[in-house]
Amino acid sequence: MITPPYRRSTRLCTVDDLDARLQTLLDGYTEQHLLRDLRPSAQICCETHSVPLQQSRRGLFRGRTRAPMMVENLAAAVVTDTYVVIALVRVDGESVRLGGRLADTVLETPNPQLYGGDTGVFVHARWLGHEEASSYLLPLDSGPDGQAFLTRFRDLAAAARTRT
Repeated sequence: MITPPYRRSTRLCTVDDLDARLQTLLDGYTEQHLLRDLRPSAQICCETHSVPLQQSRRGLFRGRTRAPMMVENLAAAVVTDTYVVIALVRVDGESVRLGGRLADTVLETPNPQLYGGDTGVFVHARWLGHEEASSYLLPLDSGPDGQAFLTRFRDLAAAARTRT
């Protein structure tokens, strides 16, 4: 069995129940991209807390990191009928904010042979403000809330594609 790099805990919640740092990131992102407030239009929302199971490995080659630095973080995803918006904040303050049209979103679970025991879903989209599409691993646990979020996310993405 492959050991996952993180211990993850996902919970379904409302946007107002997200950690305040995630709410701030999401609010700033929606304002920057002139999206409507996510609160009334959210179809599903979740928050995932990820704690690394091992220390970061630093490479000896010119002080660069050989493997991605594993840092405790919080991630949130909000899915509306039109958009998916993701925010992640690490304990060191680094953050990520992404949003894309739901109809153009493709979801793919990580291949365990390539990604070990990492849990979540790759969200492939042409993110707002970016020229080309790319994938982002949205962390989710494999428990009931993580699976319920993923199932609903897939259903909403499929419904959005049929409307276009």
